[in-house]
Amino acid sequence: MRINLEKIHDKDIIILKVFNHKIRCSTLDKIMPAITYLGSLTFAVIFCLSTLIINNDMLHQFAISTIISLTLGASITQIIKKKANRTRPFLLLEDLYIKKIGIDDYSFPSGHTCAAFSIATMSGLYFPFLSIYVIPLSSLVGISRMYLGVHYPTDVVIGMLIGAISSFITFNLLLLI
Repeated sequence: MRINLEKIHDKDIIILKVFNHKIRCSTLDKIMPAITYLGSLTFAVIFCLSTLIINNDMLHQFAISTIISLTLGASITQIIKKKANRTRPFLLLEDLYIKKIGIDDYSFPSGHTCAAFSIATMSGLYFPFLSIYVIPLSSLVGISRMYLGVHYPTDVVIGMLIGAISSFITFNLLLLI
């Protein structure tokens, strides 16, 4: 079975434009930049540090697990980004609405989405009742990256997978210790 990368790229552009053009409105223009920061390094550090300062063993274990998962996910994401060298969509597509927020050189995969899903998945593993809130919220981070014109849908999907898998691996390995 041969993968047709050109067809995938064409579908990527179509889906990107749905999120970047079709749902565009003044309310989302204000909300999406804030949502995208939920996948930022700054948010991840503040989230983990604030969880660590609470005097609770379960929260400390959760914070340490989240830090490990974030580090694993970020490492994998950066390795892939440097190997794939995928140019960001706003640099190639002229008709995108863009807002460049905290971006590095390459698009694939989405680091913000990876971080958001790492935190959300770990939150759901430790506190299952939170899943109904954190998984949709982390999905909005991925959508915001397309809305802002800095990622293709495949960047976001792979970022989601890396973040979630990093959390599952970390959670299960730490259970063995």
